Amino acid sequence: MFTAFARFPDGTAEQVASLEVLGPAWAKDGVTLWVDLEAPTPAEVEQIHVISALDGASLEACLRSDQRPRIEEFEKYLFIVMYGAFAPHEGTDFQPRRVAAFCGSRFLLTIHEEPLRSISTMRERCSRVGHQLLARGPDYLLYDIIDMMVDRYVEVTEHYERLVEHLEEESLDEEIDAGIIQMVSKMHRELLGLRRAATGKRDLITPVARGEYDHISETLGQRFSHLRDHLVQVIETIGTLRERLDGVRDNYHSALATRTSEVMRVLTVYAAILLPMSVIAGIYGMNLQTWPHADHPMGFWGVLVLMCLVGASMLGYFRWKKWL
Repeated sequence: MFTAFARFPDGTAEQVASLEVLGPAWAKDGVTLWVDLEAPTPAEVEQIHVISALDGASLEACLRSDQRPRIEEFEKYLFIVMYGAFAPHEGTDFQPRRVAAFCGSRFLLTIHEEPLRSISTMRERCSRVGHQLLARGPDYLLYDIIDMMVDRYVEVTEHYERLVEHLEEESLDEEIDAGIIQMVSKMHRELLGLRRAATGKRDLITPVARGEYDHISETLGQRFSHLRDHLVQVIETIGTLRERLDGVRDNYHSALATRTSEVMRVLTVYAAILLPMSVIAGIYGMNLQTWPHADHPMGFWGVLVLMCLVGASMLGYFRWKKWL
């Protein structure tokens, strides 16, 4: 999907209808542009290359999904590859979403495969007050997009915090289910992916905050520093969440060990009760003359009463010792 906004030297702004219309606007001096390509085709990328004369290898890289976060400085623009965070309202499926940006003195070009909330929000703002947003410059527009992406990292981290709290409560339940271990392992992997994405974005923002690039206004340095601090907090929170997940796993193993110990204790007590009864039954089955003979009318019942008395006595003793 192609979307573009242009601000002209007279202060007016309008949405560019197509790539064919974009060419004359790009070539005109004093025109500030934001061009966004969502899920572009190779033909559209090639057309942008012809219009803008941007680095062809960098444009081709925008179509590949194996790009790591990076920032490169060219003579007239910066090339940035970064990842946004996305997690659905329900569930824990973390999905990093890549966006590439070319930022020059009078243009910003963003290219991404999946929809991004930060891009959609900025698109809506430009449709309403594009003349004001583009008047500040493409670097401010880029900052606003990155700012919203960082806010999304914070939201996703808070989402995982609520999930971890829920798992902690479940891990203290006596009827804890074994499925909680699978959830913990799955969340561990997702938090690792979120931490990797947040770390990459922090490392990308750090040199920008230091003012190492000429295409980013020096007045934005302090603002990018705040974004970097937010990402540092996100990374620290993720580390804490992973430690808490280790605690959930420990709670499960502790509950499992306690439950197993309880079962073994009960089985041991009942085995101890049945043991003397089995001995009595075994000896009685030897048909010794010292026992009431099998033909004796009270022999069976006498031995049965004796076994019950022994079992009841042992049961009472175990209860008195609080073993049951």
